[in-house]
Amino acid sequence: MRTRIALFSSVLGLLLIAYMAHSLWRSNAESPATPPDTTATAIPAGGLAAFDKNGDGIVYQDPMHPWIVLDAPGKAPDCGMDLVPVSIHEGMDMETDGSVRIDPVVLQNTGVRLTTVEVAPLAPTVRATARLEVNEQQLVAVSPKISGWVEVLYVDYEGARVRQGDPLLEIYSPELVSTQEEYLLALRNVRQLAGTPAEADARRLLEAARRRLLFWDITDEQIRQLEETGRPRKTLTLYAPASGTVLEKKVVEGQKIQAGQTLFVVADLSTLWLQVDVYEHDLSWVVPGIRAEITLPYDPTVRLEGYVDYVYDTLDPTTRTAQARIVVPNPGLRLKPGMYAVATLHGRPTPPRPLVPDEAIVRYGEEAFVIVALGEGRFLPTKVHVGHEANGYAQILEGLQGGEQIVARAQFLIDSEARLKSALGALMSGHQHGGSSESDQTDAHS
Repeated sequence: MRTRIALFSSVLGLLLIAYMAHSLWRSNAESPATPPDTTATAIPAGGLAAFDKNGDGIVYQDPMHPWIVLDAPGKAPDCGMDLVPVSIHEGMDMETDGSVRIDPVVLQNTGVRLTTVEVAPLAPTVRATARLEVNEQQLVAVSPKISGWVEVLYVDYEGARVRQGDPLLEIYSPELVSTQEEYLLALRNVRQLAGTPAEADARRLLEAARRRLLFWDITDEQIRQLEETGRPRKTLTLYAPASGTVLEKKVVEGQKIQAGQTLFVVADLSTLWLQVDVYEHDLSWVVPGIRAEITLPYDPTVRLEGYVDYVYDTLDPTTRTAQARIVVPNPGLRLKPGMYAVATLHGRPTPPRPLVPDEAIVRYGEEAFVIVALGEGRFLPTKVHVGHEANGYAQILEGLQGGEQIVARAQFLIDSEARLKSALGALMSGHQHGGSSESDQTDAHS
């Protein structure tokens, strides 16, 4: 048994040694006699055309490491991937001044459209949501100046429309009854003492009682009726001090009321306030006097026009908006407080500055760029400072002077390619200055 095990182990060892020797021989046979050509490790300033030695317009490039370019088919020396054929006219080449040169064929295929920067004033506009509210300057509260009981209530529901002078309620007040009696007594004394020295004192008492009735909002007509009848009335009527709609009713018939208690709130709805929510970045040009166009969702055929009457001094910290007030006429009371509306505010024209289309601006966070056409297929990304934006145009405060040709469409492709070329250029520069040894370049590629 031991002899069989030893024989089996010897045969297995010989097979293992033979396999290792065969693998080593095959590896040496397949390896090239000379190391791969890694001289093309950086794209020179001439672009891909510098590698086109045979003039066929085609070079071969590593898709993962674009700086590896050969004039003939082959494999990448670092990873062994097949090089991809690329036309030397395809794409864009980076110039020394940071601009991008684009082949005319690429320009046509990408649909690049140019426009001229104009210097002109900009009339900023903003379209914002708004709400109709009661005109606070047209609110009137009805509060009696005497205490008593409500004997009759003529206006008994909210929403009722009243005219100035319409009766609201009849109030019984013992104090009012006694004052009427004092007035009648003073009136009789004046009549009895007419032509005597005591008449002056009697008239002073009469005027004092009359003023007290007037201070309690008893009308001249009611005092005249009191004089004609010669008898005090149990109740006196309170009348509406203004025309409008009863927004609040805080009294019922038979209720005891106190002096100064608010019984009704009447609002004149012939004009309303439109409160427009203006975002913080638009507040610099939203000022009283600018024109506003107003549309209403409930009836698109209704279009109103007004002017900003007041801009409030406070800002809502949650929505970051302030309110601009517009006085809106309301003939026929078609508009209702609480309705939503859309207001378009038209600001005053700004001083002339360079204007560009909104779509021509490329934004990266807080920075903004435009692509300036330098001619002969060259384009340069230029940083700009954007001001007001309105009607599809943006005001340029810094970066452009006016008259430049800029890219208005497909600018994102040019800008992204320029940034890619710039990054590759920096990387290639690092390869060229990092060392010229073959081993160092091969390590850098990997």
